[in-house]
Amino acid sequence: MEELPWGRLAGVRPSKQLHRLLDEGLSHAEAYQRMQQTDGISSEKFELLWQVANTARPVVAESSQPDLFSVYVGIPFCPSRCLYCSFPAYSLKELGMWRDQFLDTLLYEIATTGQLARKLQMHPDSFYLGGGTPTSLSPAELDRILSALRLAFPEPVREFTVEAGRPDTLTHEQLAILKKHGVTRVSVNPQSMHNETLQKIGRCHSVAEVYRAVNQVQTAAFPVLNMDLILGLPGENEAMVSKSVQDVLSLSPTNITLHMFSRKRASLFSEEREHFPLPDKTLAATMYRTATGLLSPKYHPYYLYRQREILGDLENIGYCLPGTECIYNIVMIEERQHILGLGCGATSKFIYQDLTLRNLTSPKDVRTYLEKAAELCRRREFELTQTQKALSHSVRSCVFPVF
Repeated sequence: MEELPWGRLAGVRPSKQLHRLLDEGLSHAEAYQRMQQTDGISSEKFELLWQVANTARPVVAESSQPDLFSVYVGIPFCPSRCLYCSFPAYSLKELGMWRDQFLDTLLYEIATTGQLARKLQMHPDSFYLGGGTPTSLSPAELDRILSALRLAFPEPVREFTVEAGRPDTLTHEQLAILKKHGVTRVSVNPQSMHNETLQKIGRCHSVAEVYRAVNQVQTAAFPVLNMDLILGLPGENEAMVSKSVQDVLSLSPTNITLHMFSRKRASLFSEEREHFPLPDKTLAATMYRTATGLLSPKYHPYYLYRQREILGDLENIGYCLPGTECIYNIVMIEERQHILGLGCGATSKFIYQDLTLRNLTSPKDVRTYLEKAAELCRRREFELTQTQKALSHSVRSCVFPVF
């Protein structure tokens, strides 16, 4: 029988299990023995988990106070739809007529959630503007959203991320707006540094535009620059992956995220998969080892997650320079801080003191979101209020165990 690196661990967040063992005070050897016996995890994957958990643990401890939350804002527009994408990402041409209504509804949702936070005496920890591609909006539209966030949640936050995932959408004017509102982390995501691959997967930008966008972000002196790559894209081989990673390294980003290609049911790839052959399991593993080997001398892993039908039964993994871990990525994966998800396809997470949680997911379809926004606000108020009521029946202490 084939041995699986992750054993019987089928969930998308394997580090959560290790954190629970660390909460119990288990040592490295004890934790490995428990996970090996219970889940059949390999020593290689356990060592990776150990690195990730110990890097993330201080961030988790600082972020897990019961009165803290992070805000995710989902912008469902993109210049075009990529082959692999299953996120809410309508082309601006496709749903351009709904832009004004979407923005007005999103601003209502932001303002209402800000009122709720003040009512419950809760405080923001980080903001994350994702999608879709937020920078596909006009500078004026982007300014409206960021102004609304700052008005609704006026307290300082430790981190503010905006995805400028499509380099062709980024302009000097937009970067000036991000600077004005205190954005601290910008994500520019090439996915591949090969023009033929970019064209094949529907990215509609060139490698040259990646270099231009990164130069603009670095010239504007944002503290953290993240860049994403996808390993195992149709038609790519190990040499192409190696070149993409080396090209990204030459740009000296602060964070680099490696995604293994994952077959998603709602993607264009699933509709046309016979036209896009993927690497087999052996080649996928070779690509992964090549990429992580190039990163590991300088960067260290700080968060990871897995997906169904991910190539090679592997994982997506975020790397960073020491001290530049993305707070939002960690709290989103480890699920020990409330996340208030606003906009299309966003998920709110309500965390109880025993680390159980409830999810509330907004519709991916823009028109359905417009119809349901008021109901979503009411349900968000109910769920978040319940977590705070539960605390009133116990000592109002840190959700995360003290260690």
